[in-house]
Amino acid sequence: MTSPILHDCDPGNDDALAILVAAGHAGLDLRAVTTGAGHLAWERTARNAAITVARSGRRGIPVAAGAQAPLVRERLIAGVLDLESALDPNRPDLEAVGLDRRHSAELIAETARKGATTIVTTGPLTNLAMALRREPELSDQIQRIVTLGGAWGLGNKTAAAEWNILCDPEAAAIVFGAGIPVTLIPVDGAANAGITPSLITSTEAIGGPVGSFAAELLRSLVSTFQPGLFGPDHMPLNDPVAPLVAADPTLARLVPARVDVELAGKFTYGRTVIDFAGRAGRPPNADVVIGLDEERVHRAFVDAIARLAN
Repeated sequence: MTSPILHDCDPGNDDALAILVAAGHAGLDLRAVTTGAGHLAWERTARNAAITVARSGRRGIPVAAGAQAPLVRERLIAGVLDLESALDPNRPDLEAVGLDRRHSAELIAETARKGATTIVTTGPLTNLAMALRREPELSDQIQRIVTLGGAWGLGNKTAAAEWNILCDPEAAAIVFGAGIPVTLIPVDGAANAGITPSLITSTEAIGGPVGSFAAELLRSLVSTFQPGLFGPDHMPLNDPVAPLVAADPTLARLVPARVDVELAGKFTYGRTVIDFAGRAGRPPNADVVIGLDEERVHRAFVDAIARLAN
């Protein structure tokens, strides 16, 4: 039995890999892909998502463009992790890739109304927050949110904040406060599942256009890697973990916790405050990933890409 999902993202090579996993996983039914500004400007994320869906070989999956900026603050753009290294240099314009005419928030709402949909997010939460603000009743119609973002420890953009949450903290606060079951995959919780040489080799061995595309995306991520929080030679897989955990939560160690987003701090704006111990006296609003089974994650990743390729 498959679980219907909608994937909201900001591709980016890592998001593109997550789209491929979502499209290929035997336990998932990818109903739609929505995009917004994040790693890149909204036009580029929409185009990259549409190209990725096309290269997956899957047909009938709508791809929509959405938020051009955060709800409140000025836009941040990373400007890295683009797909140029993994796509034909003659990049088509937006009209040529055949985007759905609906705004991402509208497509999220329409998909959720059909029932039992899990929303998987691997970018800023702006589109989802917009949908919830327009239609608060969606809180009762979305089965679960699985989101890659935040951190319980150090941030990866500022000392306190992780990129996806920092791009739109106000949107994240709306989502965590909506009363929808949430699985949060913080970057430190996902860090132990890395992009290893064996993962790249196994992906490349799948062959065909899809296997080669996925392997090239993995290699391009490694090529942009800068030694950081998780060691000089460890590049976390990150975004593809979200659809994998949505399909099989047993890949992760989950701990219930209260998650709030800091909106006022001078130095901590955008931080996810994760209260594992219940010190605030408020009930948990998320299941937080604190570790992954790397071997099983890698196996599930390769299986999803192989199924898509075949």
